[in-house]
Amino acid sequence: MVRISVIHGDGIGPKIVNVTLRILEEVSDLYNLNLEFIDAPAGDNVLREFGEALPKSSLEKIVNSDACLKGPVGETARDVIVYLRQYLDLYANIRPFKTFRGIKSFWRNIDLVIVRENTEDLYRGVEDLGPDYAVALLVITRKRTERIAKIAFDLALRRRKKVTIIHKGNVLRSYLYFRDVAVEVGRRYDNVDVEDMYVDNAAYQLIINPERFDILLTPNMFGDILSDEAAGLIGSIGLTCSANISDEHGLFEPVHGSAPDIDPEYANPLGQVLTGSMMLEWLSYKKGRREFMDASREIREAVEKILEDGDTLTPDLGGKAKTDNVAHKIIEYIRRKLI
Repeated sequence: MVRISVIHGDGIGPKIVNVTLRILEEVSDLYNLNLEFIDAPAGDNVLREFGEALPKSSLEKIVNSDACLKGPVGETARDVIVYLRQYLDLYANIRPFKTFRGIKSFWRNIDLVIVRENTEDLYRGVEDLGPDYAVALLVITRKRTERIAKIAFDLALRRRKKVTIIHKGNVLRSYLYFRDVAVEVGRRYDNVDVEDMYVDNAAYQLIINPERFDILLTPNMFGDILSDEAAGLIGSIGLTCSANISDEHGLFEPVHGSAPDIDPEYANPLGQVLTGSMMLEWLSYKKGRREFMDASREIREAVEKILEDGDTLTPDLGGKAKTDNVAHKIIEYIRRKLI
């Protein structure tokens, strides 16, 4: 049995997570994955009900599960996902961005991954505030830079063998140190092309020539900012997924937020569904089981088919479909293909 802890989240979270669970249950039966889903409540609603956004019982379930599937949470994100990244040492934030047929975008062949260090930089949260000042400490360490760089270069070996190291070393020596340590790691990979780029130029290049990128290796804050820019390039942040991983744990979530202004019945579930696919791919490597990779590919191909057909899209993608219509269509496509 493979135990998956589940954070349903807030806003559109419960709806799109439930849709994703239905699809995961479908492929679990078809591929004999033996998935078990365990609720681990967390977020704004949980804070109101229990007085804490991430109860100890939920944390225990997450720690003891094989992976965690997380929906978006609202104002308590710092107390939930930021805390979990630190507590579980989820040092690698991996965010793939790829254009889809059927979705309007100026570009057609974007296929890049932002590999973001997830535990330090300014987001370490070491701050001091007074009535007339605010100070934040920028933390970059060799150990944490080396291990995120290894993740980026190992991933590049499975893709187009190119890594772009993003930094701001012309202004801050801390970021130059990040660049230098990452370059040292890159020397161990003879068949991977390595370049480095200032973050402001990277933001510009993402707009004018995003197809030049394969893997972008970034410190924490720059990866956060560039991710939303990359989401805009592929046509919708509602199609984006991400992994937060350590050597032992994996937590998977869409890049978008809880969208409290959207009717959950018409919420786009595809970013969450692709997050579920990404989780299965990671479990395939972790467990050494090919059927997880096959199930992951099945889900992704079903999503691509829906986007290409264009007749079952939610309002944010220009359609009129409800969330449940999208789920039904994905399951229908998976069943039809496997018959």
